[in-house]
Amino acid sequence: MLDYDILRIIWWFLIGILVIGFLITDGLDMGVGILLFIIGKNNIERRIMINSIAPHWDGNQVWLITVGGALFAAWPIVYATLFSNFYIPMIIMLLSLFLRPVGFEYRSKIKDNKWQKICDILISIGSIIPPIIIGLAMGNLLKGIPFYIDKYFRIHSELNFLNLFNKFSIMISITSFIMFINQASTYLQFRINDKYISYRTNIITQISSIMLIIFFILSFINTIFYIKGYKVNTLIENNFNNIINKKEILYSYGFWFSNFQKHYYLLIIPLLCLILPIFTIIFSRYKKKLMTFICSSLTIIFIVCTIGITMFPLIIPSNIMPSHSLTMWNATSSKLTLSIMLYAAIIFIPIILSYTFWCYKKMFFSLTREEIKNNTNNYY
Repeated sequence: MLDYDILRIIWWFLIGILVIGFLITDGLDMGVGILLFIIGKNNIERRIMINSIAPHWDGNQVWLITVGGALFAAWPIVYATLFSNFYIPMIIMLLSLFLRPVGFEYRSKIKDNKWQKICDILISIGSIIPPIIIGLAMGNLLKGIPFYIDKYFRIHSELNFLNLFNKFSIMISITSFIMFINQASTYLQFRINDKYISYRTNIITQISSIMLIIFFILSFINTIFYIKGYKVNTLIENNFNNIINKKEILYSYGFWFSNFQKHYYLLIIPLLCLILPIFTIIFSRYKKKLMTFICSSLTIIFIVCTIGITMFPLIIPSNIMPSHSLTMWNATSSKLTLSIMLYAAIIFIPIILSYTFWCYKKMFFSLTREEIKNNTNNYY
């Protein structure tokens, strides 16, 4: 059986992989929803866009459920703290997600332009809100959450809903929003064969790539220099009795850069977050559609890796009692639980990835206006 600390590190990576899976797959179909009225100038163009994600949008949302389940099992106190602090944003996000299946499934039930436009609006609203909420949550996690744990291990939060909207979290939210748009625009280039839509998606890809570079630089600089970060002085055991009122976790400006200072070679990760969008622009201009999509997906991967390296080993930092911050050392489940989950992950994650790849491969073909018009009853 693996060492307990090794298991903790493995689950840090596995949950990161699940988050990446969600952002790449659900990111592209939510991004399509965001762009629905920007790129789709009429009903037929919006139908083409919607049907480019029709076979996969519901399956992509399973990644979000899987992330929630993995958090609950591997990091139960993180799950409790996260969902209790972000209860209202989570409810808003879930309500917005309810709009998407209504828009998708009922769009084609009534052959009326007004009805279909209403369904398109529902899809668009349900796609706009989640990336904003995800960005707000990530921004506030980096700033730290005002919570503490009492001697009975009860979580006490002082977070106010309005306090979620601060300059830094709004900046991260905009970055998240642009990332989803960028992913969707590259996917639409790859999936749709229509000169008008392709022209607009090419422009959106280039603009969003430039904006992603700008906002990533601003976010990274603000994270390093303008908000207080955290640094773990010593490894913390899986027991809150050992950390309450102690000073193992330091809290000051510049500490979010400490992992990069210790290992300078890790700076290649945020550097790739700047280089890959440039290649996205280049490949988009030369109509290398597959490479454009791959570069956009890799950008998401390295953005998540940058956040992971920045915060490691912190998961949820506390800005009122830093010593009560949740880390991968003090917030994990038992060794037995992590071991059983690892065996399940070894079996099922490759199956899920293989099945997802197979579905995209089998249902991939270029959508055209003629295809939609000639098979009206077979599409949304």
